[in-house]
Amino acid sequence: MLASNWLAGAAQNVGPTENFAYGKGPESAHIMWATPIWSGGIMDERYGDTGYQTMHYEGVSLSPPIILDGHIYYNVQSLPREGWWCVNLYTGEKEYFHNTTGAVAGVSGSSSGSIRGESLAFGQIYNYDSGNQHGGFPYLWSTNGPTTGTWMMFDAYSSNYICGIANTTQTERRGTRTITTGATGTAVYGKDGSILRYNIVNLGTTTPAYFLQVWNTSRAIWWKRSWSSNDYWMWRPGLNETYDGRNGFSLNVSIPAVQGSILAVREDQYVIGGTTGQNDARGIIQGNFWALSLKPGQEGTLLWNITFTPPQAAAVPGEGVNTYRGMRFDTISPEDGVFIYREQLTRKYWGFSLATGQQIWETQPEAQMQFYGLSTADCTGVYEGKFFSYGYGGQVVAYNITTGKILWTYTAKNVGFESPYGGTYPVGIAAYCDGKLYLTTSEHSPTQPLFRGSYLRCINATTGEEIWKVLHWSAAMAAGSGVAIADGYAVSLNSYDNQIYCYGKGPSMTTVTASPKVSVNGDAVLIEGTVTDQAPGARKLAEKLGYANGVAAVSDASMQGWMEYLYMQQAYPANAKGVEVTLDTIDPNGNFIHIGTVTSDTSGGFKKMWTPEVPGEYTIIATFAGTNSYYGSYAETYVGVSEAPQESPPVEYPQPIDYTMHFVGVGVAIILVVIIVGVLILRKK
Repeated sequence: MLASNWLAGAAQNVGPTENFAYGKGPESAHIMWATPIWSGGIMDERYGDTGYQTMHYEGVSLSPPIILDGHIYYNVQSLPREGWWCVNLYTGEKEYFHNTTGAVAGVSGSSSGSIRGESLAFGQIYNYDSGNQHGGFPYLWSTNGPTTGTWMMFDAYSSNYICGIANTTQTERRGTRTITTGATGTAVYGKDGSILRYNIVNLGTTTPAYFLQVWNTSRAIWWKRSWSSNDYWMWRPGLNETYDGRNGFSLNVSIPAVQGSILAVREDQYVIGGTTGQNDARGIIQGNFWALSLKPGQEGTLLWNITFTPPQAAAVPGEGVNTYRGMRFDTISPEDGVFIYREQLTRKYWGFSLATGQQIWETQPEAQMQFYGLSTADCTGVYEGKFFSYGYGGQVVAYNITTGKILWTYTAKNVGFESPYGGTYPVGIAAYCDGKLYLTTSEHSPTQPLFRGSYLRCINATTGEEIWKVLHWSAAMAAGSGVAIADGYAVSLNSYDNQIYCYGKGPSMTTVTASPKVSVNGDAVLIEGTVTDQAPGARKLAEKLGYANGVAAVSDASMQGWMEYLYMQQAYPANAKGVEVTLDTIDPNGNFIHIGTVTSDTSGGFKKMWTPEVPGEYTIIATFAGTNSYYGSYAETYVGVSEAPQESPPVEYPQPIDYTMHFVGVGVAIILVVIIVGVLILRKK
């Protein structure tokens, strides 16, 4: 599996999809490790079931975070808020703390006890390629330098400060207008990893003069007034150098007089922008979308220009509660040729053809609580030819983006009467990865005690089928955020206990023994062993809880309850099952023989009686093939089988003499002798 990173910000945007994760995403609730970010859980008996503060305006969060080359970087959000941590993605061990209270001068605090200077905003892997250099550079960026408008670049490997860019934004007067240029506008992560900002600006003083600008961090650092030697083909950020952001424009071309703002950018292809119009009781104003070329050598050329009539709104914006509930442009997907409007008041969506500007579909109203879910453009996402709607209605609805047809609906059902939002929990998509959607539950400002039954969920993006879930309250101010995915692991801060959890596939260990070690042919042998979880968190738990054999590996179907029991103080899952283990042997003649398949228990142990067939030396192999939760493992042991002892032939004895008859014959003879002697004596007389 190729490495994947989560650089935050625009780096996680792919087309209209935000929070897109490259590589693989976890397919199990298996926890690799958990580590506290601050005090969490229930505070004290005197306060009942009230816990420590969670995510809100002054609360605890995992921000941004950045995951780069197997390291997690996040700003300290617990008081006092200064510095940032580097944590090992695979073990959860803290590697170092970057203190922001010292070396940088001019850093000031805020009312919430925060020192914003040097706080991290996003990561970067800059892929530089020239005749003299090839390969990438990992960086961390802060947009809060020692002076306003100064960005700071750090080496991601060591956290050492490298250089800064001043004047990242420039403000000037043009006639009666104030023009801001530079690091503003639409954020784009370039194909070479450059940090880009796209803008449409009117630089005219008396008559309009429109320009398409691209501001580029790499350009600002690389630019020089004059070049010496071969520096033109070198990437050499100067240590402690502060570069001038006014030199950071990699594109600044004149364009036709277009109206509106940028809606989509496809680097080296086109930029789409325009105005979204209106259609309500005040009247109709046509919407207008246009596209400008970004093809090298043709930048700024008008590609197409369409007008359209937006959907008719049910209410006039600005009338009390409808101020934020009316008709709004939602998203545009050039790859699918569709742009979408939404109306919070009616909880509906409308799809339009980007080619013709004509409406092509309209949805039915969604669940009533979606009235609160459709308040921002973050309530939808586009992925794999579908667009998804979600919010406080507690449902994720998947629509075919070209027809508006509902493909499936996933419902986050209420557990008992826990959720105050009716029969469901607020739910949203926090990340898209590898054909899966990762959903979280949260709310704007969670009250204490937190309601039970909030989950981190993984569902199939094609079918809506739930793959796994686990107790988890996302530390974010809206459902559908708070998850970062990299290298096959999902990382999120759980407000239930203020711990960072890392979910993903982990190592296992299999052991096997057999007894007796030497047996007699025809006698049975007892095979026994264990399969244990070797994730860093499991090894710590085994040591802490005194599990001599380690923490048992359990089946994917049992993973939710098992993880909640081990890490979250939930009840022991009496119905948990272990994993399948295949037992095989290589006999004395080199034959591979399958002995059988057994299932381990919640102590990790397994056993099987087996009778070898022939004498000699055997190798017994126990194999755990692995699951979505664990990588496989195996172990071997050996037994010897000796020949059974031969039975001795029966001993043949001579026929026994019948001494009884012998003695009778002797007796008769004696009697006869006595009689004869008696007769002879009588004759002599």
